[in-house]
Amino acid sequence: MTALGFFAAGTISHSSVSAKSRVRVTSNSALKTAGSSRNVTFTGSNALYNKAATLKGARKVASTSTLRSIANSGRSSQNVRAYRVAKTNRGLVYYKVVTFDGQHRGWIYGGRSKTSFRGGLKAYSTFKQGTVSSDMQNGTYKLANPGTGTATYVKPAWTQYKVGKKAADTSAYADSVYKIDEAGTRTKEGDQWVHIYAYEGNAGANGWILASQLKAADSSSSSNNGNNSQPTTDKIADNALRINFVDAATGAPVKSMDYIKNGGTKGSTLGTLTNGVWQLGTNDQTALQTQMNAR
Repeated sequence: MTALGFFAAGTISHSSVSAKSRVRVTSNSALKTAGSSRNVTFTGSNALYNKAATLKGARKVASTSTLRSIANSGRSSQNVRAYRVAKTNRGLVYYKVVTFDGQHRGWIYGGRSKTSFRGGLKAYSTFKQGTVSSDMQNGTYKLANPGTGTATYVKPAWTQYKVGKKAADTSAYADSVYKIDEAGTRTKEGDQWVHIYAYEGNAGANGWILASQLKAADSSSSSNNGNNSQPTTDKIADNALRINFVDAATGAPVKSMDYIKNGGTKGSTLGTLTNGVWQLGTNDQTALQTQMNAR
């Protein structure tokens, strides 16, 4: 009887230890701080799971390689927002995140504190606020090509989660004259965005827009070989490079665009000359391509 009693006690003790060691979630709540403070990027050290990785049944939904690609992407649509936080009985913290385009969503290890991002995440600024130059402040502007291809936004496109367009079709604002009161660059693309407000005319499109989608309000345009779009003849900002497009067959001017280099100064060069070949940095290449595509 004594031996049986000893065996039974040992069995109860073993079950108790197993129950205590089982991983479980002790808290799971929505993050309530300002959205911009919850913009994050992946460090590539941890994968994304359908639930906290240490829980039974956890399944990987995105590898560390995939997350590194997202972090290094040149598209703001792949910015990331954290929106829930959970903690396990072992003190591990997990965040639920989603890419702005909604293509990737899941839980990722975030360290041991619910007040800072660690582990597989780090805080990230999707937009870098810049300064408005005196040329911008003193200038007046119109939309270069009003219509569905020239939208204005509540915030620069894809820099805040689910914050979209102010005016999707700007056809009705073709005659409005605008001034600029804010400027900055999207972190991933490196392109310049400005905030405009109506100085004259309809204010319905007030918002953020690509700087390249504006033209000086006093710039003139006239017909030339059937083309109504002329290279801009207004003053070039000290931190801008003007690119004039011409018809390859006739040499006739087609249109112009000013590429604004944040932090650039008058007389400085854009890119580097290596072995007789002029090369642009990756951010400048991406930003220029984005502006050209927008035109």
